[in-house]
Amino acid sequence: MDLASSLWNAVDGMLVINLDTCMQRMEQFREVNAALPQEKLQRQSACLGRALPGYGEAPWFTERTGERASNWAGAAGCAVSHRRAIETARDKGWKNVLILEDDARLNLFEAAATLISRALADLRGAYMLYLGYNRPVPHGHPVAEEGASSLWQVDGVLATHAYIVSAPAYDILLNCLPTEEQVWEWLARYRAIDTFYRDYVAAGGMLPVYAVYPTIFAQSAGVSSISGEVVADDNCACERAPYPVSLLYRLMSPFRRLKTLLNSVRTHRRALRGGFPGYRRKQTQV
Repeated sequence: MDLASSLWNAVDGMLVINLDTCMQRMEQFREVNAALPQEKLQRQSACLGRALPGYGEAPWFTERTGERASNWAGAAGCAVSHRRAIETARDKGWKNVLILEDDARLNLFEAAATLISRALADLRGAYMLYLGYNRPVPHGHPVAEEGASSLWQVDGVLATHAYIVSAPAYDILLNCLPTEEQVWEWLARYRAIDTFYRDYVAAGGMLPVYAVYPTIFAQSAGVSSISGEVVADDNCACERAPYPVSLLYRLMSPFRRLKTLLNSVRTHRRALRGGFPGYRRKQTQV
């Protein structure tokens, strides 16, 4: 058995989030990621945010939201889609699940396959393991190495295009992620699912978060079919290992946590008063 097969055998299920109206992207995903075990790949129907109850209605959508309403709808659809993927994994009884978005692109190398296989055998309990992420560079500490590949326990990373969730973490995350009925108020506090994962999961003590470096899944440059925004370009890739946690970083952690919580309260209040924000107006130069 080769190293890649050993790695994918350690993953119980793989779900690819894809809109029903974008089946061509699913076909392209399978072509680009032909090295993945195709029999394990299952399509997870994505949620269209514009179809969710409350879209375009007060108090969350007002005149100031303007054209950005579609972007907020995309963020809502993304959050609900990832919740559905975790629910699917739980309902199927999988011991873990690799959740992928349909713009993820695999670049697996031998050292990473060995390292991740070992990690999946050794890690216990509830955790998230990121196989792909973007800037900014996270902070953490290394827990394992294999050649040029390293596994880090991190405070959080930014991205949702490729991550593994263990079965004990399913209900922990589902208790925090929004249902269709809750999603607009949830977004008013947390902005998006990737920022929620980064700022609250590990930092809030919900469960440990790990990340492999170099990443083995990149995000293809282009426009998200769910959010309608540019989600990746050449400047997004995280091209260096996580920063080791310094004493100063540890001392400042409670203040960063407090700032994050205060910002969520402030943005929620603003959204209640005037709806989701739109783009900032450019000042006219005199």
